[in-house]
Amino acid sequence: MANKFREKPIEEQPTPKPDEPKTPVAEESTEVSDMAEEPQSSEGNKRARTVAKVLGGDILADQMVLKQIPLLLLFLGCLLVVIANRYNVEKISRDKQETEVRINFLREHRIQMQKQYQQSIKISQIAEDLQEMGVGITAGPPYEIEK
Repeated sequence: MANKFREKPIEEQPTPKPDEPKTPVAEESTEVSDMAEEPQSSEGNKRARTVAKVLGGDILADQMVLKQIPLLLLFLGCLLVVIANRYNVEKISRDKQETEVRINFLREHRIQMQKQYQQSIKISQIAEDLQEMGVGITAGPPYEIEK
C-alpha cells in the first residue's frame, strides 16, 4: 500500500566553507518562482493520486475509513432489516387481501344458505311436502294412535 504522505527527498546542500560566499540572490529567486508554479501542477497530481488510491484500494486502508467500519456495518444491518420488514409487510398485505376475498365469498354463501333454509321452513312449503307424501295436516290437537 502506498504511504499517505509522500514527501520530496531533501537534497543535501553542501555546507558552505567559511571562505566561500553564500549563494547568490539570483538563485534564490528562481527557487521561489519554481515553488509558485508547483501548487498548480500538484493539484493535478493530487487528483491523479486520489483516483489511483480509489482504484487501487488504498483509500480503504486509510485510518479514517477503518474507524467507520462499525458504523457502516450497523448501517448495512439496518438496511437488511428494513428490506426484510418490507418483504414481510407485502406478504402480510397479500394474505390479508386473499382473506378478505374469502370472507366475502363465505358471507355471500351464508346469505344464500339462510334464504334456502327460511324458504324450506315456511308452513306452506311444509304442507306441500306433506301433501306429496300423502299425509295431511290435522285441524285438531295431536293425539296418539291406538293399535
